Amino acid sequence: GDLNKQTFAPIFAMWGFSLLLLISQRDLGTGSLLFASFIAMLYLATAQKRFVIVGILLMGFGILISYYLFDVVRLRVDSWIDPFIDPSGRSFQIVQSLIAIANGGLIGRGIGFGSPTVIPVVHSDFVFAALIEEWGLIGGVAVIAALAAFVMRGLRTAALATTTYRSLLAGGLSMMIGLQSILIIGGVIKALPLTGVTLPFMSYGGSSLLINFIIVGLLLKLSDNS
Repeated sequence: GDLNKQTFAPIFAMWGFSLLLLISQRDLGTGSLLFASFIAMLYLATAQKRFVIVGILLMGFGILISYYLFDVVRLRVDSWIDPFIDPSGRSFQIVQSLIAIANGGLIGRGIGFGSPTVIPVVHSDFVFAALIEEWGLIGGVAVIAALAAFVMRGLRTAALATTTYRSLLAGGLSMMIGLQSILIIGGVIKALPLTGVTLPFMSYGGSSLLINFIIVGLLLKLSDNS
């Protein structure tokens, strides 16, 4: 019993912190990203699948609680389930994103063509929809492949690291980039509720870009074991 309490206490503590972040900031993205990254690092450190299962269940429970407590979360989830319930109002962004993606087709409209600016805040949350409209499915897959390659190289750095600290740091930083990409790309294509995080290396925002390049610098240093 004591071992289980000690094992799962950090997960519940991080879950509580993520919920506090959601309550104070009204931001589904940051809390979800921090908690998912924490669970990923816990799995990398222990290789225990039960942590992942408990983490997913807690995240689902947290979203359920937030759905009934906060209008912003309810709006995001409702728009995800049925974006055409209010296509010219609350769901305008996601509907226009889906139209832009459909408009892009296989090879896109061409660089500078299409109408991605119809989507509000397209340079931040919905930059992936703009990219697909101009570059098509091929461009979208290329971006996903590049991000996946980045994450895989980061995890390789973690696997080859000389100390546990370096290994967990490399693995955690890589997973953060990967999970952030999944959250925002999933939101833009309506595979997940929209969380409002930025797409690494592509979305407008100086602080986001700065942090991403700090992560790159740390991973480069960690990959040098000399």
